Amino acid sequence: MKKAATASIMALAVVMGLAACNREPAPVAAETPAEAWVGKDVVLYLPDPVMKARVEVAALSPYVNAAAIAAEGAIRAAPAQAGASGMLLLMVKPGGRSKAWVVTGEPAASAETVAAVVKAVEAVPAPAVREGPILVGVGFEAWGGGAPPAGANPPIPRDWYSYFPKDGGRLDDAFMARVWPD
Repeated sequence: MKKAATASIMALAVVMGLAACNREPAPVAAETPAEAWVGKDVVLYLPDPVMKARVEVAALSPYVNAAAIAAEGAIRAAPAQAGASGMLLLMVKPGGRSKAWVVTGEPAASAETVAAVVKAVEAVPAPAVREGPILVGVGFEAWGGGAPPAGANPPIPRDWYSYFPKDGGRLDDAFMARVWPD
């Protein structure tokens, strides 16, 4: 008799517990907005021995980090857009001169946003380089990312293809002088 009473009480407790449960589906959390900027990889566009001969790693690393932070600030200040993935290219020449380009896949960030990123990055003091230019890329995803840039890997701006000779070519000092003449 005790077993039957205990079983009845347990069954009642289970039924009452189930009755107290909310049977509505759990609310789905609103999708969190995509991160405005996520830095990815850093790419050296020139061979390692050339880079080491032209710039001190101790100077290059802080510059690349500062440029990425400047780009991130410009992206965060821009209105949210469709996701974009790409490469921020940083060319530095002797004399503390620097220039930036943004290469993305589709969809591309707005022209205003790209201009703001370039302006912010070009305001970052460049490291000292010697003997010739250097070229570094910072991969990124903005607003959740999008398709990667088409073409070369690592990517270059589409208009740069016109600077290569018809029989091909290399990304070297002569090429960079055509892309960004003195």
